[in-house]
Amino acid sequence: MSGTSGLLVRSLADHARTAPDRVALVARGERLTYAELFTAARRVAVRLREHGAGPGTRVAVLGEKTAAAVVSVLGTLLAGAAYVPLDPSAPEARRHSLLADAGARLLLAADPGKAGETEGVRVLDPWADADADAWRAPALGPEDLAYVLYTSGSTGRPKGVCIPHRAVDAFFGAVAGPMDLGPEARCLNTSALHFDVSVIDLLFPLHRGATVHLGPAVPLPGPTLQLIARERITHMAAVGSTLTLLAQHGLESYDLSALRRVMTGAEILNPRTVQAWLAAAPHATVINGYGPTEATCVAIAEPISAREPERTAPYPIGRPLPGVELSFLGADGTVSADGPGEILLSGPQLMAGYLGRPEEQARAFHEGAYRTGDQGHRDAQGTVHFAGRRDDEVKIRGYRINLNEIRATLESHPAVGRAFVTDVEDPRSGRSLACGIQLREGALAGADELTTYAADALPRYMVPRDVVFLDGFPVLSSGKPDTARLRALVAEGAGR
Repeated sequence: MSGTSGLLVRSLADHARTAPDRVALVARGERLTYAELFTAARRVAVRLREHGAGPGTRVAVLGEKTAAAVVSVLGTLLAGAAYVPLDPSAPEARRHSLLADAGARLLLAADPGKAGETEGVRVLDPWADADADAWRAPALGPEDLAYVLYTSGSTGRPKGVCIPHRAVDAFFGAVAGPMDLGPEARCLNTSALHFDVSVIDLLFPLHRGATVHLGPAVPLPGPTLQLIARERITHMAAVGSTLTLLAQHGLESYDLSALRRVMTGAEILNPRTVQAWLAAAPHATVINGYGPTEATCVAIAEPISAREPERTAPYPIGRPLPGVELSFLGADGTVSADGPGEILLSGPQLMAGYLGRPEEQARAFHEGAYRTGDQGHRDAQGTVHFAGRRDDEVKIRGYRINLNEIRATLESHPAVGRAFVTDVEDPRSGRSLACGIQLREGALAGADELTTYAADALPRYMVPRDVVFLDGFPVLSSGKPDTARLRALVAEGAGR
């Protein structure tokens, strides 16, 4: 193993050797020890290598949150290839599009019937037998890819974020301090594999030798809180809206005394939610984590442990993790250490780039630093504060969504002349998506038809809940759409 660069590959082998009987994964009643998990992953790796997978290749993984899906991810890494997780709930056409974009010729799926057929793609069963002892550690370099995650694209096309082993290794080292997670930890995975939070609530705990409990695909409050109490969960990660959903169910009814760390973020935190968790879990620290997929999950963190029941002020996003360099791009084009301005990130956690998108990749950087699109500043104490988005990306229930991708999909409908998409306040869920539609002259289409059309092309979390029909789009004196007025019109229509 001395020639291997990937920390996770090395640590899995170490845990299987030094603590073979320790439980690594609990999924739907199935329990795998580190020896069993490592053996199953090696079998997958051997089969992948037989089909030509290795450093420089990409392997798609499709499946619900099960042991098979986790074994598929780990087996891909043990083969030296990069895994490309696909959303099993996404339309089949979208999955096929991502397979083609990723150049994946192999697809791991425990249920091949759900994978569909894609020309040139071979579907493999992760549980198929193979000689695990034939596995040899791959000779990985720091720039070899660990995974490719697809995020919403500004051009109307999803873009693949390429994360190399160098970035994963740096992240694991940087987040070890604030998470304070060791082999004795019992961790709850709440995120899907195609969401980058899975790097911290699945891969990181396995790297540290902890036990990971896979939560349900949909984190229903009652069952999730029962699992946390019953299994004495010590560490978990969940986006802000999930924490709010759980808190509204009544945290005080459950024994959360074992909780030590709750990593959250991806959205602006509700102070009442944070305080509810601190009150119900007396030994816990809530960590407000900030970081785009392009910077490997979390780049800035703020530990919160103070009891402030009456707090209404937003929490800061904290200080950069070790190795992360932070600066701010001002409106005048100058870069400063404290801002205000657009948050720039640099350091070893940064992505290798966007897969096959050189122009978008070039736009995403300023003098070698990644442009997050988020505004902020650093105060006199060195703490960073978030001040909103620069562009048309929003976060709904933790998913980062580029509104232009939804707009492009809607405008591809033959009856739609123009579309405008925004997020609106929703009393049912906090925030939701709504769209304003101007139909082509003489064309007819109803809200249900457009919603179904969007659902056939987009993941469920990107389908607008409300459709508002507009006679025309207001414009500024420059001729550009008056986005402020459009937002107001759509919000008004969605609220009726």
